[in-house]
Amino acid sequence: MNKQQPFLRFVILSLLAASLFTNAKAQQPSEEQLARILKRFPEADRDKDGELSTDEVQQFVKLRQRNIRPAAAAQPTQAGDVKLTETLGGMNARFKNVQLELLKWPSELHKQLGKMTKLALVTRPVKKVEGKLPLLINLHGGGPRWFNNNFQQQLVIAQEIGMKRGFDLAELAGKELIVLDPNTAERWNPHSLDRMLDYVLENFPEIDKDRVYVMGYSAGGGATWRWINQSPDRFAAAAPCGFTGGSVQDDAKKLAKLPIWGMAGGDDGKNAAGVGKMVERLRLAGNVNVKHTEFEGADHREGNKAVFGTPELVDWMLGFQRSRTTE
Repeated sequence: MNKQQPFLRFVILSLLAASLFTNAKAQQPSEEQLARILKRFPEADRDKDGELSTDEVQQFVKLRQRNIRPAAAAQPTQAGDVKLTETLGGMNARFKNVQLELLKWPSELHKQLGKMTKLALVTRPVKKVEGKLPLLINLHGGGPRWFNNNFQQQLVIAQEIGMKRGFDLAELAGKELIVLDPNTAERWNPHSLDRMLDYVLENFPEIDKDRVYVMGYSAGGGATWRWINQSPDRFAAAAPCGFTGGSVQDDAKKLAKLPIWGMAGGDDGKNAAGVGKMVERLRLAGNVNVKHTEFEGADHREGNKAVFGTPELVDWMLGFQRSRTTE
């Protein structure tokens, strides 16, 4: 990423270590915390005695950081930033294949992004990868309870209700790709999303422009559908999931060449029916790269977990590259 841009990067173990070692009430991590780290990262036990010392944790942090590019990080400046750091540290502690970073949109760009929040999440493979990487953009869903909370509170709510996001799918799939989870305080706007993608492709030279994918669930599924209808030539594949199926107005013809996988819970009422009808329209329009999955017995919330618990979706997407015949 461009070093001149203001990014907040939070590396898995450095975050965890910071939360452990800077706690004012406990200068050393507890036995429970050390046991949890050992379970997730057994390679940190350098002397192989089945226990972790604070020195072993610190040494392991330094080793992991050497495999990650230097961060253009800004320090927390508000109390809310500290809470956010702790929340992200806890999330990263669950991951083994990926690392979660905080992305802050530049002010001039943010003015053009409507009600998108200034913060977003970027997920990268823990293992250092050479060459260009595909990009998967995930658009979240959410209602009033979601939109009325700040970024840190939204992450906590998502964990409380078991709501899954792009970074969860990235961890499960374990593939070499970048995942972007932008955030919005209102209904997604395709024009704002196009401006966001313009910026990302211009400033992230490590992204392969011919392998950009988009997905979303619930309100994020509807947003995915609207975005690919507005800008179908920007993507190599898409997965609009768990929504009412979109408009029948001239949509299928635009998307006849775009690989699309629609998913929904089988007991998700109008959303299950809507996704099924969307798939039918696409097939009638001649789209031969359409897939349809209904998760039997799954309601709306269970459908979310099922979609982001399907690593085959990532494998399928990565099998396609953007067609450049129209350029």
